[in-house]
Amino acid sequence: MVGLVGVVGAIAWVTPAWSQPTDQGLENEEGALDVNAREKKRPESVEVDAEYRLQSIRVDPYELSGTSVGGTTWTEQRLRMNLRLKREKTVEVFVQVDALDGVLFGDNGLYARDPSPNSGVSLSVKRPNRTGLFVGLPDGGDPLDKKSYRPVLREIDPIEINFAYATAFLPVGILRVGRQPQNEGAALAAHDGGRYNRWGVSRFADTSDRILFGTKLDEAWRVATQGPDYKPSLDLNNGLFLAVAYDWLTQNPAWGGVGDARQLNFALLFRQEEADWGGLQWSDVTASSVVVRIFDDDFESRIWGFPQRLEFKANDFRLTSQMMIIRGETREISEGFAALASGNKEPQVQNLKAQGAQVIADYKLGPLTLTMEFDYASGDADPRSSGDVTSYSFARDLNVGLLMFEHILAFESARSVAVGVENLASLDADSFPITEIQTDGRFTNALALFPQLKLDIVDTLENKLHTRFGVLFAWPAADGVVDPILTTLQEDGDEIRDDAVNFHGGRPGSYYGTEFDLQIEWDFRKSFTWTIEAAYLLPGSSLQDEHGDAVPAYLLENRFVYTF
Repeated sequence: MVGLVGVVGAIAWVTPAWSQPTDQGLENEEGALDVNAREKKRPESVEVDAEYRLQSIRVDPYELSGTSVGGTTWTEQRLRMNLRLKREKTVEVFVQVDALDGVLFGDNGLYARDPSPNSGVSLSVKRPNRTGLFVGLPDGGDPLDKKSYRPVLREIDPIEINFAYATAFLPVGILRVGRQPQNEGAALAAHDGGRYNRWGVSRFADTSDRILFGTKLDEAWRVATQGPDYKPSLDLNNGLFLAVAYDWLTQNPAWGGVGDARQLNFALLFRQEEADWGGLQWSDVTASSVVVRIFDDDFESRIWGFPQRLEFKANDFRLTSQMMIIRGETREISEGFAALASGNKEPQVQNLKAQGAQVIADYKLGPLTLTMEFDYASGDADPRSSGDVTSYSFARDLNVGLLMFEHILAFESARSVAVGVENLASLDADSFPITEIQTDGRFTNALALFPQLKLDIVDTLENKLHTRFGVLFAWPAADGVVDPILTTLQEDGDEIRDDAVNFHGGRPGSYYGTEFDLQIEWDFRKSFTWTIEAAYLLPGSSLQDEHGDAVPAYLLENRFVYTF
């Protein structure tokens, strides 16, 4: 049904707090403001990082079994800026801002329409506008017909603030407050939007409005046993850490609104940068165990999440493994689907039973790296509000492949959601869970095997050139691929199986398809990266329409990334 990606994964350990600007303590002996004292209060360092990314992409076709959306080509951009104000071992403030994220090159649109170009004559363009591609309804389209929805232009906000938080380095630990990453790095449930993906790019930054406290348990023990003269180590790459976080998911102000939804996070993390265990050279050892609790009285939500992670390198072998288990109950999801179903059925509290896992094993043989990747996200073939919710989705930026999940299923699920929103708009529903059906490229309801190999052609300090190849095999984790919205709209009895359709209108099927991925990448002085990626998809039965039709599709992408 709905991918439960909202439950947070592993918690970050570099944790922050607020610092209130004040003139207190800046007076000299005569009581006047001491300018030199103020100077001492200013940040000791200011760090500014920047990244500019340009992508040219072609997907052909987007619609595997139709004619309304064939080959689509576009060029988009993004500028990312990171600002850090820091006083060593005291406080720091961090802000991340994206500018022109997803904005297309050119002055696009039809004049006097929305969005409108800045110039009514293409030959006289002097100032491009800010438009991007989204799935929407063109003029004259039928809002209740899924196939009417296609890529359309929409104006994009020029600035997006991803993170804004402060950190205090206290004698007892680290305190962070503000809008911060749900997870430092890439995890099943959350991704901070950084450049961790082997395939494709990151487009989202999963954030929380959070208070987080972290401390090193091993150092606390040493302080307790060795006395106050012991100076604790602030090394974040070695030790045993504890973190506790409180998230505001929603607030219900006095003037009304959505109910209060909160999240508590408790995490243990062990890190060892280097070790000699059992005659093997170990490095980058990380083991974490997290317990997450979500609660919301308005929808009777009581949810537990258990993200687990283990990764290490031993000689030439590297393993990255993570798992998420979700259990609990809520009425929020059924609020929308019950209203959408025929007869407007009564919402019910549903049990949540979802899980996901990923294992990536690398073995390096000189310049060649052999990889086997396993991905699993539980699915749900019954969208009715009376059953359990068993569907799980990876974080949006935890990419699996280049085309099938990233573009084809993202497009078709967005079309389905548009129809569902149109149907729910007049029903005054309290919840719109159908928005989570739009995958945005997430890996969901799937079991995949993804063997890969990487060849380092040039590997010097100044230049790095490699090629990567992979074959992605994917099956539905549930009993086929089911479009929850269209299936719910056409439900006509007690048996859901005879009403179930996939996102392309066909039977649920038993196989997504086979995808061939290729990458060539050149990195120059760790400041400029040129990447060419290609993918070819052979669709399976779960991507076929009601006539059993689905044509192969391909992707080509050229990407420039400048880092400063």
